[in-house]
Amino acid sequence: MLNITKNRIDQFVKLEQFKSGQIFKEQKHYKVIRKIIWAFVIMVVLFLFLPWTQNIQGAGNVTTLKPNQRPQTIQTVIAGRIEKWFVNEGDFVKKGDTILFISEIKEDYLDPNLIENTGNQVKAKENAAISYADKVKTLESQMGAIQNEKNLKLKQAQNKLKQAYLKVQSDSIDFEATKTQLKIAKTQYTRSVNLNKEGLKPMTDVEEKRMKLQETEAKIITQENKYITSKNEVLNATMELNRISAEYAEKTAKTSSDKQTALSSQFDTEAQVNKLKNQYKNYQIRNGLYYITAPQDGYVNRALQSGIGETIKEG
Repeated sequence: MLNITKNRIDQFVKLEQFKSGQIFKEQKHYKVIRKIIWAFVIMVVLFLFLPWTQNIQGAGNVTTLKPNQRPQTIQTVIAGRIEKWFVNEGDFVKKGDTILFISEIKEDYLDPNLIENTGNQVKAKENAAISYADKVKTLESQMGAIQNEKNLKLKQAQNKLKQAYLKVQSDSIDFEATKTQLKIAKTQYTRSVNLNKEGLKPMTDVEEKRMKLQETEAKIITQENKYITSKNEVLNATMELNRISAEYAEKTAKTSSDKQTALSSQFDTEAQVNKLKNQYKNYQIRNGLYYITAPQDGYVNRALQSGIGETIKEG
C-alpha cells in the first residue's frame, strides 16, 4: 500500500473487489497517514547521510599512539629538528639502540662539509704557524750575521782610525822637524849673509843658503798640509766608525722588529690553530649527537630523555 516498489500489486489484482481495499481508497485520512509515513521515511534516509559525531564526556589528554604523529619535546645536548623516529611507544630497546635522528637548525652547522673544511683550515693555519716559526729562525740567523758583519766593519774602521792617528803623529813629528829645519836654514842664511859682508864667505855660499831656506819654507808648507790632511783622515775615520755603528744599529733594530712581528704572528696563528682544533673536535662530537640512543634497557615511554641540554621540538 506504500507504493515503494515498481512491482505494484494493483497491476495484478483489482483491490476494489476487496473490502479493505475499498476502505483505504475511499477514506481520505488514510491518504494523510500514507503521506506522513512517506515523509518520515524520507527524513530517516536524509538523516543517514548527515555528518554526525559521538560525544563522550570524560577527563584526560588526547594523544596519538605513534610519536612521529604528534609534537614531541625531549632533552638533548644540542638543538635540532626530529627527522625520523626508529621506535614507537611500548617498544623494548636495549642500551645504545637508536631512538631517533635529528637534523641541524642552526645556520652555523648547516654546511655538510663543515668538518672537512674546518680540518683543512686547521692544516692551513698549522702550516702558517710553521712558516712564521721558520721566519723567526731566519731572522735570528740574519741578526747574528748582521752582528758579525758589524763587528768586522767596526774593527776595520777602528784600524783605519788607528792608522789615521799614527799618520797624524808621524806628520806632526815631520812637521815639527821641518820647522826645526826652517829655523836652522834661517840661521845659516843669516850667518852666511853676515860672513859675506865681512868677506869671509863667498856670494855663492849665500845663494846656496838662500835656496836651502826657500826649499825648507816650501817643505814646511807641504808638511803642514800633510799634517792637516792626516787630522782630517782621523775625523773621517771617526765619522765612518759612528756611521757603521748607526747603520748596523738600524739594521739590527729593523731585523729585531721583523722578528717580533713574526713572533706575534706565530703566536696569534698558534692561538687560531688551537681555537680551530677545538672547533674541529666540537664539530666531530656534535656530528655524533644527531642520533639519540637509549641510555639503558627498557620500554619506550611517553617521555624520552638523553641528558640535560637544549630542547628539541618537532615541527
